[in-house]
Amino acid sequence: VFKSEFGHCNVSRKYLVNPALGEWCNTMRYSYNKIQQGQTPRNNLTQDRIERLEEIGFKWKCTDYGETFDQYCHDLEAFKSETGHCNVPVRYSVNPSL
Repeated sequence: VFKSEFGHCNVSRKYLVNPALGEWCNTMRYSYNKIQQGQTPRNNLTQDRIERLEEIGFKWKCTDYGETFDQYCHDLEAFKSETGHCNVPVRYSVNPSL
């Protein structure tokens, strides 16, 4: 549902609309990083699950600042064209990443 609404799978840890989804994504990223460091994560993040997440476009790192910046600018431009201003409410449910 998130991907169909926003066009990507970069769910923020602090996703206000569905906090459990944000925390789950954060846990998956944490576990993946543990695996990359040669450590065993606490949950059962198998290679099959990693591949399944990658197939839907899941990002293991959400800190690609160039891509993130461009996406935020695009989202903010869309917000401004709809509202006439850039004063995004703190709890903007249409796009919580703004």
